[in-house]
Amino acid sequence: MKAVELLRQYGVKFNALVTVNRHNVKYPIEVYRFLVDELKVSYIQFTPVVETKNFKSAAPQFFNDAAVPFLGSPEARPGNVMSIVTDWSVDPDDWGNFLKVTFEEWINNDLGRVMVNLFETAVAQTMGKPSQLCVTSEFCGKAIAIEHTGDIYSCDHFVYPEYKLGNINDQDLPDMALSVRQEGFGMSKRDSLPEYCKRCPHLNLCWGECPKNRIIKTPDGEIGLNYLCSGIKTFFDFAQPILVGLITVMNTGANKALLSKSSARPDGF
Repeated sequence: MKAVELLRQYGVKFNALVTVNRHNVKYPIEVYRFLVDELKVSYIQFTPVVETKNFKSAAPQFFNDAAVPFLGSPEARPGNVMSIVTDWSVDPDDWGNFLKVTFEEWINNDLGRVMVNLFETAVAQTMGKPSQLCVTSEFCGKAIAIEHTGDIYSCDHFVYPEYKLGNINDQDLPDMALSVRQEGFGMSKRDSLPEYCKRCPHLNLCWGECPKNRIIKTPDGEIGLNYLCSGIKTFFDFAQPILVGLITVMNTGANKALLSKSSARPDGF
């Protein structure tokens, strides 16, 4: 809060990146209104905390298939002794409720005034526009990470030896970024989706979310389902009809300026 006061004192604009974990996910209104009313931020990024228990040693997609839990099982939620995720990871159903409650608060009180990354891109995608975020895009692979050693990795969520592209001391960055290996990494976001996802009515809004969170099995036993799936479906079941209705009303002409402002991608996202 002292840092916030300094930023305000010197007129420095700032956004809020909020990691939603097992605890604060229980307080969606309190979290959202604190950000808007007390911090007075205009741009909010909500990021769900999802970490496997062996995240320090095991790279995403390099799991023991036999140990991968099913959707809805106790092992696919935090707090269970056999859970695949850490205790501080967000519960998938709580994540869905968090998004529902904050979305309703946002759309009723702050639409066009406060930009929330997951809601803004949902508006844009419902309008048929491309996703504004990598996690809800059809493809990924553009968020290349560089370490202090010069090592380059496919993504900042995939900084593991299995996803190392090279080192800038040995190779040119464009060559690594545009390599066949990196292209394959990005395309696999869509190509590795389980059939359960392909049949989902919300596929074009979700695209399986972030591949690093695809750590559980579908009800049919297919590997590669997103840990947050149940919560994401709950949110879109609630929000999609509202988004369609909103866009229909706004496209009548009276509020086109507001819609245009709302669906524009702000700096920092």
